[in-house]
Amino acid sequence: MYDKILIATFLFILGQTITWFGSYSQFVWEWAHNRAALIAIATAIPSALCFVYGIRCAYEFFDNGWGPRFYVFSLSFITMPVFFWYFMGEAFFTFKNIASTILAFTIVYIQMRFK
Repeated sequence: MYDKILIATFLFILGQTITWFGSYSQFVWEWAHNRAALIAIATAIPSALCFVYGIRCAYEFFDNGWGPRFYVFSLSFITMPVFFWYFMGEAFFTFKNIASTILAFTIVYIQMRFK
């Protein structure tokens, strides 16, 4: 039963990772600044496939459309702060970020507990 949500989680995190690099590499590396459109084109299909198949697995787990939507949104509060901190030096430990993360975990808990 939990194999579907584990696969979905992996695919969502991979898709978010690919999307982050496709969107933000232009601000991290000088070589990527003038190649932003090319990077976006190169990362669009792999990230989209991660989300398409991740949604499929998550839908089978939650048995509705809203569960996967809230789940992938909430996972972004785990993956994105790591990238912003590591690659861009942006602090994660602000009140806004911590409160948002607590809310995101609460959403995931509600979706998994009351499916």
